[in-house]
Amino acid sequence: MKSDTRSGQKPLTVFRVAFLYFGVLMGAGFASGKEMWQFFGVFGFKGLFGLLMIAFLFVALGLVIVHIGNALSTGDLIIGIIAAAFLFMAYFAMLAAGGALIEAQFGVPRVAGSTVLMFLVVLTTVKGFGTVSARQGKVVPILLAATLSMALIILFREFGSIEGKPAAGASPLAPNWIIAAVVFVSYNMMGAIPILGSCTVYAEDLRIVKRGAALGGSFLGTCALILYLVTLTDPILSSESDLPMLAFAQLLVPAAGALYSVVLLISVFGTATSCFYGYCTKLPKNDRKTRMVWASALAGLAVSMMGFSNIVAFIYPLQGYMSFVFLTLMIWNFVRIKSGKRQFIEEDALS
Repeated sequence: MKSDTRSGQKPLTVFRVAFLYFGVLMGAGFASGKEMWQFFGVFGFKGLFGLLMIAFLFVALGLVIVHIGNALSTGDLIIGIIAAAFLFMAYFAMLAAGGALIEAQFGVPRVAGSTVLMFLVVLTTVKGFGTVSARQGKVVPILLAATLSMALIILFREFGSIEGKPAAGASPLAPNWIIAAVVFVSYNMMGAIPILGSCTVYAEDLRIVKRGAALGGSFLGTCALILYLVTLTDPILSSESDLPMLAFAQLLVPAAGALYSVVLLISVFGTATSCFYGYCTKLPKNDRKTRMVWASALAGLAVSMMGFSNIVAFIYPLQGYMSFVFLTLMIWNFVRIKSGKRQFIEEDALS
């Protein structure tokens, strides 16, 4: 395997890989608690089975990605226009979320907030995997600690208010906890594929990446469970609020709400950067790539103006169903590699 230490960058560690994996999935929908409510909280205590299912899948699929990336010596595990489109959609969704959050909390126009976020994402991406991983390694521990701390404080205060009755409002595209869990994991894992795939290329020891993927998946499962329990403490607030965790934090003290808005912005930046980096790895490697990166970034900014709520309502569930096809193909290729019947995924991943 190729190490990244030759370029003077710090080598990957178990925690660095874990934070990369955690950071790419801990976007605004996840950290805000909205996804936990929409996909699991609406089913009451039955949603707990879905949480256990996604915790297992985050670990298992992370290890599958690492195994395939190592077997093929590449970080590009999925090719084609559709795969790039998935990552691009996640990128502009985070621009929309960041712009809406900045406008709501700080009064800055949404377009200005999204534009600043776009520049930060692109400037990080064009410097390559080493910069992406280094910055994620710095911000994700803060994100993890802040999210868990705020959620545990709220849960400790309101634990006696937890209600396990199913609530109205389940998406017709995710009508029960089984389908919800599959859709949730499917659209989330698309962003993790290029990041974990790249880790297998740059790490000095495959065991580091495997342990990091398992640890990152465990972090995700634990956070998901805690946020899910928080949403159950006030189902009405969780249902009516676009950002339930922010609403819960604001009920504690105004300063807590301001603090958590910063946490959400960090999560938005991490997911936007990881997904845009994954998208850019699929662009042609020629003299025009930098211009293509900036053109793509500006196009994503324009699309993000449709608004985060519209993106979540119409694009996320559809993306989950489409992503399920790719995850199925990935698992099929994993089985073929393990059995010795497969050496190259690029030739027929989309056939």
